Amino acid sequence: MIRVKHTVLGAASAVLLATLVGCGSSGTDAGGSLSVGRLVTISEEVGKDGADKCPLPYDVAEAAEAAGLGEGIEPGAAGAEASEPHATAEGGKTTDPQSAWAGKAGAWITCSYHVGTEDLDVHTVGTEAGNAVNVLLPTTQKAAGMSVDETKAYWEKTDRAKPGEPVPSKGGNVVTVRLDSGGKDDVVLLLTVGEDDKSKLKPEQVLELAKTFASQAG
Repeated sequence: MIRVKHTVLGAASAVLLATLVGCGSSGTDAGGSLSVGRLVTISEEVGKDGADKCPLPYDVAEAAEAAGLGEGIEPGAAGAEASEPHATAEGGKTTDPQSAWAGKAGAWITCSYHVGTEDLDVHTVGTEAGNAVNVLLPTTQKAAGMSVDETKAYWEKTDRAKPGEPVPSKGGNVVTVRLDSGGKDDVVLLLTVGEDDKSKLKPEQVLELAKTFASQAG
């Protein structure tokens, strides 16, 4: 299994996720270029050891400028060893019923950065069936420090959002954007900065970062 920053759900959250898995949209028919097939191919190229740079076309310098950051976005997690990968991925098909990719193609690519001492992660997830937001719920919940009820409310907002429409968490350190997959696949970008609903960046800066990364995807 390829190393990815996954989060394990508590019992109550697991029940919520099980409830939501069968719900919601499964993509858009509008035109686009970042398909699940492409994500799967990229995840296979990244391989089990990860990569020393992000395999997706995210321009962090452009994003930092758009957000008005006073310091640059550097590759790799804060405090990470030089040998640790800056990008990790998993994807493909499996018959394992516990896998997010059971019986369907999908991929999760994480590009890790830091701003000062804070981690900044850009997660890009796609699935050819179901709702990609569901796959990200544990990570979203932990990074935003949300309760089960808050997680459900946030999920409902992201499910209603149109492609390209950013949905920030209450504290503003997490933003989800459903991307235009160019078909019926579902592809989602999740940006997390800091942890537990806290970041030294302003909510509007995190929002601008997410909007810029989403515009670069594809």
